Amino acid sequence: MSYTQYMESMKEYWNIDSAAIQVLQAIIHAKKPKNILEVGTSNGYSAIQMGNIASRYGGKITTIEFFEERFQLAKKNIAEEGLSETIEVLQGDAVEIMRDFSPSFDFIFLDANKEEYPLYFTQAMRLISHNGIIVADNTVSHAKKLIEFFQAVALEPRATTLDLSIGTGLVIITVD
Repeated sequence: MSYTQYMESMKEYWNIDSAAIQVLQAIIHAKKPKNILEVGTSNGYSAIQMGNIASRYGGKITTIEFFEERFQLAKKNIAEEGLSETIEVLQGDAVEIMRDFSPSFDFIFLDANKEEYPLYFTQAMRLISHNGIIVADNTVSHAKKLIEFFQAVALEPRATTLDLSIGTGLVIITVD
């Protein structure tokens, strides 16, 4: 994706900031999680960026998108990048889909409906492996909408957090 295409898609699809992508890629490169879950695919940009790293060591990404149009666009973009073997795109309600998963994820990235972050976090804590990492995006830009999420994280005894004011804000949660 060219810089111009990226800038255009950022506006239309609320793509993650390039500095935040670098943080995600650095974590994935260092930790090499085998199973990655992304909640909120949009046009597939962040899944592709994570997949570019995960594909090097055999990591797999499952990403969930609610909206049909974005789901189709993401599948197309992922296929065009040659990452269909690395990234599986699911369409539907993320909380419902997550309820059907068994615990097996080493890295979970939350970047969807902000009002549902507390529900995503509850499911993420059930699904994350020991020493796994959960990253939530938009934690500065949408801080008022995320109060319940921040409270849930603060009350979780297995969670240790790092708040970063990169892009629209990231919270990195390590899970014991």
